[in-house]
Amino acid sequence: KKVVFGIFIVVVIATSWVGSTQTAQSTYDGKFRAPFFLVWFKTSWMLLVFPVTVPLYFIINKKTVNQETINELWSHSQEVITPSTFHPVSLLTSTVLFTLIWIPTNYMYDRALISIAATDVTAIFSTAPAFVFIFSMIILREPPLLLRFFAVLLSISGIVLFAYVDGFGTANTWSIALSIGSAIGAALYKTLLKWRVKEASLFQMAFFLSTIGLFTLLVFWPLVVLLHFTHAEILVDVPWSYLCGSSILGVLFNFAINFGIAYTFPLFISLGTIMGIPLNALLDAVIRHVDLANWKITAMDLVIGGFLLMLVPPSVSLWIEGKLCCRRCSCLTNS
Repeated sequence: KKVVFGIFIVVVIATSWVGSTQTAQSTYDGKFRAPFFLVWFKTSWMLLVFPVTVPLYFIINKKTVNQETINELWSHSQEVITPSTFHPVSLLTSTVLFTLIWIPTNYMYDRALISIAATDVTAIFSTAPAFVFIFSMIILREPPLLLRFFAVLLSISGIVLFAYVDGFGTANTWSIALSIGSAIGAALYKTLLKWRVKEASLFQMAFFLSTIGLFTLLVFWPLVVLLHFTHAEILVDVPWSYLCGSSILGVLFNFAINFGIAYTFPLFISLGTIMGIPLNALLDAVIRHVDLANWKITAMDLVIGGFLLMLVPPSVSLWIEGKLCCRRCSCLTNS
């Protein structure tokens, strides 16, 4: 049952991520050039995650809804931010910290879509696990693993190759840098979340995402207005259909990840994410007529290879390191 549901989650995660990225890029087809407004609009929709998760949970598990159950669920969900007792200051500080990482990270991702193909952006963004490994060693004091160092090298090689194909020193170089910044931001967000939250339940993560969405909606709208009236962003011919489509698919993506973590194996979540690269490549080639050069395919392969190596469990990585060390010692002894 978990495997069947896991396969379904893979499909939902991959298609929703690809759909959200493609529709976000489609918003730039006309005169509209407002990546910050796009991020603010999409993130604001995240406040729906918790209200949608709760009733769906009761329906799937066939549980009876009553006041006591709702109160327990509410108290449990708040523990992700305020472990002991609910306090507005704790709620605010936790939400502010992660929102201030979330907004720039997503801004760089959506801004990069103006200049380069969605395939390039998603592929470079998929190097985030390599940066998570680096941040984990610094912040979480996790042990270094040889296999993951090799995965980092593969990911960096893929990024350099993407930059080479898109042209060093051109306008695309800035978009490559933004994509890298987005991957680093996502890695910092995930690492700090693991440090702050440790293990979170389905409801806790849904509540956490909804607080980010609500905070973004209420706090960042003046900046949207300021950017519009200073002409820093062009809010002309706003493509509401693409904006709403990208927002709904973004909510579905995060919603699927939360349910996937709760009801299936973590491997399926990772597979759903990595499947977004070839799917985006297919859509870019068929719909946007993007030329996928051989070197670009090689760059994607390097990134995917690095991503898959990151999925190798630490125990397996240590076993491989042990075998290599034994073989090396044996060779030294014989010589």
